[in-house]
Amino acid sequence: MSSSYEYSYALESARRRQIYLNRIATTTEQFYRRYSQQYSDMKNRGLAAYIPTEMNRLESDLARIRGLLSSNPEEARDVSYEVGAYIRSMSSLAYGAREQFERAERMRVESLRAEKEHQQNELMREYFEILHTITNPIVVNFSMSEMQQIRNGIESGRLTSSAELRKRSSEIISEAEKKGIEWKKDTVKKNRQKNATQAISDAEERLRSERIENQEKTQEFLERISKLKAGIETGSIDVENVEKQVIELENEVDEILISEETRRETVTAIVKQLQKQEFTVEKPQLIKTDGKNYVKIVAKQPSGKRAVCNVDLRGKIAYKFDNYEGMTCLKDIEKFNVDLEQIYSVKLSDERVLWQNPDRLSMDANSLPNNEGRNA
Repeated sequence: MSSSYEYSYALESARRRQIYLNRIATTTEQFYRRYSQQYSDMKNRGLAAYIPTEMNRLESDLARIRGLLSSNPEEARDVSYEVGAYIRSMSSLAYGAREQFERAERMRVESLRAEKEHQQNELMREYFEILHTITNPIVVNFSMSEMQQIRNGIESGRLTSSAELRKRSSEIISEAEKKGIEWKKDTVKKNRQKNATQAISDAEERLRSERIENQEKTQEFLERISKLKAGIETGSIDVENVEKQVIELENEVDEILISEETRRETVTAIVKQLQKQEFTVEKPQLIKTDGKNYVKIVAKQPSGKRAVCNVDLRGKIAYKFDNYEGMTCLKDIEKFNVDLEQIYSVKLSDERVLWQNPDRLSMDANSLPNNEGRNA
């Protein structure tokens, strides 16, 4: 007798959940390493002086991701998405600030150095104390001219009041901070297209580095990336939505990888079960042809009994047991189904009989009726 069936398969929910969390953790670890390297590069280049608030936020978020990776990968991933949304603009902002305000930083340093050489009175010492508090070169730039006027006023004797010094300095610094914030906003806006392009390139680099079995799906992802690039270049796509689309693509890549890992575990369970039932199992084959993506498992016994299983990515198993005498085929099938669930936590459902033949003669052992090569 020979029989062929199709089932839906699913790993035990706890195991599939663990596969999902492992994948999320792996992906987020990649993001974390990339962003940590960018942080180190910016810090080593002395860019923290220009964007201290942003660097402090990044340092805090990176520490948070690191702490969550093992305890809560999902939250770690969400934080990494937040970092990804601003770190590219941070880099552009920092380099732009250094280029534009490097002269202001040098002037600040020279001014503080001159403090020791200057014939100081009490008010001038107070002036330098205030100057010490202005450390951000962007704020220095927007306050430099007015602060110099205060110094001139002290030196000429026109400014003699400590209260007036502190009042005017506070107003100047506050206004400079506002101008600095506006400058940052304008700079980020100007670099939005460049940063969106970088986000797409990062997603493409990650996609090409992953070992995805489903090459058709990989090609689909690459085509979407190409469309995003073209949209950026022609201006036909809103750059503000690029980050959202990139995140969606990253999530879909993870889903594909999770599905493939689920299938690998299912294939391993099938092989072990067939071996337990005294079959010699050939090396599973990944079949990719004409848009089809499935794993084929062929097993044989010396008596001539054969089993062929196809496992796709849509959660379907189709298998055939053939070359059996009488009803022993059904006993092997029953044991196969029961042990898969009880021992390997692979649940089979939605049974569908594809084909049955009471005779010992059967179709070719390497094919399955009506089912082989379901699109994955």
